[in-house]
Amino acid sequence: MPTTKNFRRVLATLLALIIFAAPVLAQRRPAATPKRPAPQAPEKGPSFDSLLAADTYKVYCEVRGVGGLVHSPAVTDLLEPLLKLGKPPKEIQSVVKWLNAHADVLGGSRLMIAGWPSRQNVPTVLLAVEFASAEDAKKFYPELRDFIPTLLPTPTPTPTPGASPSPSLTVVGVRNNEPAAPYEVKVLPTQEGGAAPAENAPAAPPYYMSQAGSLVFLTDKAFKVGDLKPKNSKPLEEDQNFTLARSRFASESVFLYFDLKSIQKEEEEQRAKWDEERKRIEEEAAKNPQPEETAEMPESSEELPDPGSMEDEARASDEEMPSPSPEIVDPNEPPPTGTLSSAPPPSPVAGFNWLNLLFGGVGGPTVYPEAIGAALVFEGDSYVARVLTLDGSDKPGNSIPFLPQFASGPALVPASPGVLPADADLFVTASVDYVQIYDRVLPIMSVMASMNPDSTQPTNEKPPQSPFAEIEGKLGMKLRSDLLPLLGNEVAMAMLKPTKETEDAAKRSAQPTTAGPQQTETAVASPNPVFAISIKDREAVAKVIPKLIEALGLKGASAFAQTEKRGSAEIVSYAGVFAYAFIDNFLIISPDAKDTQRVVDAYVNNQTLSSNSQFRNFTRWQSRQVLGQVYVAPGLVEQYTLGNPAPGHKLNEFLSRMNPVIDPLTYSLTNDGVGHLHELHVPKNLLQLIVAAASSELGEEPARANEAMAQSALRTVFSAEATFQATEGNGSYGSLEQLIAANFIPKDMAGRSGYRIELTVAGSKFMATAVPSDYGVSGKLSYFIDETGVLRAGDHGGGAATASDQPLN
Repeated sequence: MPTTKNFRRVLATLLALIIFAAPVLAQRRPAATPKRPAPQAPEKGPSFDSLLAADTYKVYCEVRGVGGLVHSPAVTDLLEPLLKLGKPPKEIQSVVKWLNAHADVLGGSRLMIAGWPSRQNVPTVLLAVEFASAEDAKKFYPELRDFIPTLLPTPTPTPTPGASPSPSLTVVGVRNNEPAAPYEVKVLPTQEGGAAPAENAPAAPPYYMSQAGSLVFLTDKAFKVGDLKPKNSKPLEEDQNFTLARSRFASESVFLYFDLKSIQKEEEEQRAKWDEERKRIEEEAAKNPQPEETAEMPESSEELPDPGSMEDEARASDEEMPSPSPEIVDPNEPPPTGTLSSAPPPSPVAGFNWLNLLFGGVGGPTVYPEAIGAALVFEGDSYVARVLTLDGSDKPGNSIPFLPQFASGPALVPASPGVLPADADLFVTASVDYVQIYDRVLPIMSVMASMNPDSTQPTNEKPPQSPFAEIEGKLGMKLRSDLLPLLGNEVAMAMLKPTKETEDAAKRSAQPTTAGPQQTETAVASPNPVFAISIKDREAVAKVIPKLIEALGLKGASAFAQTEKRGSAEIVSYAGVFAYAFIDNFLIISPDAKDTQRVVDAYVNNQTLSSNSQFRNFTRWQSRQVLGQVYVAPGLVEQYTLGNPAPGHKLNEFLSRMNPVIDPLTYSLTNDGVGHLHELHVPKNLLQLIVAAASSELGEEPARANEAMAQSALRTVFSAEATFQATEGNGSYGSLEQLIAANFIPKDMAGRSGYRIELTVAGSKFMATAVPSDYGVSGKLSYFIDETGVLRAGDHGGGAATASDQPLN
């Protein structure tokens, strides 16, 4: 202690001298001394910003502040239920333990993961950790080098049986930048007198580690840093889309980037090569037609098979063979020749179909953004996910990727919360451009109408009319030029909270369940949606709606229409079956007349969504002007995301320590000129509950396996007792030890099921029970069997089952 205090005093004195002496030394004129050449700065190694070329990888991920993130509540609170309830594999537990132990070393480091390569000579997956200095990287390198083999062990080579002795050569190699231990390589003679590949040599590890400057690399194969960004290639840091996305998410913890433009380009180039090869084969086949005899009986396997048979074989092989792993086909490699299938060539990029799924939509052409940037961050009590779609400056952007026919209108301040009820479980609003949607949908509907098999249109007649021509004729107006201009840009939808009346009706209509005394069926009322459509001319719309109702097939409905006014609101109902209302500048429509009435009553009583403090508080983070907005109330969040998790004492214990109040889930869509930004806020405790419920189910899978083994063990005991009674027992049943000694049951049967097997024999009767060794972990149900052979089960909290329990089917 005195030494430490003295050291601190000396250090403080030195710092004080430096601080006070610095101004004095700065004012003194230095003595004339011979000039020395300035020391050269050490060569700067590669960094994240200068490591990759723009066309090296298509997927990029960056995690900032790895050490701090590992110890942050955002990560630890999610890992807790996974580790305690889910029983993950030992490898995951080892990784978590190792990261926690090295969190301080990782400190402010950054982690980069790049995948889906576009070049052939680069690793399939590149993982790199960047430290503040090369010295820190050198210190971390041996720590990682010693840990990785525990996760990715080197495969043991299989020696060739019967190999004859051969000369040996001792070789000292260098692996992973570290001198390797000498190993023996056998040199086998070949027929040509040369040397064959070595046998029984140590197998190479399934990974490659290296260190360059402040970076530590972990890849699936060896590589050169220069191959990641060849000369004259465009750096990734200069790519416009990457720069925009990375700058937009500069402060988030996790950043992801997907280069969809390169993916689409590679797909198009590969398909073009396939088309060219198909044409070449067809031209060669036309120039050199095969004789009929040869066509019937091919003499060589290189002759062209029948396209139809190849297509059938391809389908059969697709059904039998598993899906390939996401592998990239080299664009410079020519496609295989010699065979031709009439089926279209498969996609060269396995996994590319997810793009069609996300951006293909329902009908219409596929619309891809050029790139997608995404970010994950923990803010307040919410996990925030942000997605930025970059469409380029030469084409219009698509606000919702999986709906290419949808077109957003101008940004607006949502007014629909001022007319919809405060008890809405779900609220969705969006700005809509009806004219653009009409122009996008019309060609698709025209094509679908022309493909209608019931159409009797003559082939020589003029092109068919618009699919809306019939409705326009009945309305006496054009939809695009007359009706759509009457509507505003905002469209909202709300799902109202079920009333007690609807819940009671749902319970009465629910069918009773026969699943057993411990399983119940919960009836959930299905509410109807309520739509709020902004309008520009209320009087004009009021005149059009009756005509529209009759044009849709409800002739004479106007005779049953009744109008009721409540303040500024007006309700039009049709015999209590259907109703719509006008509230301010909104048209309210619902399939249920009672829901329309609820909306009007809430508005009159000033119980709208905008007066709901919870809605205001949890949407406050959103911009004032948005293109879209979603609000999911806590009740609906719990109902559709959590469900009814299986009970368990560990799960119940975990849930008891959590905040039982679930916050709402919110979302917004904006466009700040860079691209469309989708932002989702998920409550922390909601995500914890989801992870806990899922982890609990995963943790129960071993328990279910143990329960099945326990059932099998008791059935084995019953069979063994019957055999023992008929043979060695002379009419009596045997104990557990006697059955084992007679080899009627295995010795380790009781220990391998996670259950305790107990057997009691009393004269001409016996009973065997199986009880979980660790209730809730190794199993929950207890089992019972006796001389009757009926297997019974029950949940006794770890106690033994009895003859009064329910029999198993």
